[in-house]
Amino acid sequence: MPQRKTFNVDDFKQWVNERLTSEHLSVDHKRGLFNALDHILHKTGNYKGFGYTYIDDVRPCFPDKIGADACNPAWTDDHETRRFYY
Repeated sequence: MPQRKTFNVDDFKQWVNERLTSEHLSVDHKRGLFNALDHILHKTGNYKGFGYTYIDDVRPCFPDKIGADACNPAWTDDHETRRFYY
């Protein structure tokens, strides 16, 4: 029977968090990283949520507007990837 391979989930989380702050990785690359981390954290029971790395990355919405006008027009796909996992 093959030996089971394991790795430290906290080390992987730290590694992903460091890369999510990088300016040198594409948005798609970062999405791949946080999707893999989400999956691992949920499967192992270690998911504790995430926050955005910069206060201005919180997507403000305006209750008096409808549809696309309701959310900050400055919000880009890049903002979604600037996460820090707890």
